[in-house]
Amino acid sequence: MRLGISVSEIERKILCVCGQIIETPSDYMLVFVKKEMMEVDILCPNPSCFLKELGYVKFKVEEGKVSFEKAAFYSPFVTWNVARLGREFAIKTLKEHLREIVKKRIEWDRIEKELAT
Repeated sequence: MRLGISVSEIERKILCVCGQIIETPSDYMLVFVKKEMMEVDILCPNPSCFLKELGYVKFKVEEGKVSFEKAAFYSPFVTWNVARLGREFAIKTLKEHLREIVKKRIEWDRIEKELAT
């Protein structure tokens, strides 16, 4: 047992290379520090993670409106989970995480206002 979770439960969860379990898309930390690159970084929730940045969401601004362009997780994070969980399950789960991050977690209105200033 690890943190009150059995090995079989961990085997079906997304896991960062640092060992942090990521159960839901709300577990990731999102930061908007790359304004000039128009990117939101997706970070591991473990503050001592050696990878830190797990992926990104890119967007563009047209006529003052922000629109989604691309979201992806970086290769080490994806490869780690594919090796642990199998390709089909890991890719499906990671895509679901990205979809929810883009649709529900990112405050697009707030980013628009931030870029306007």
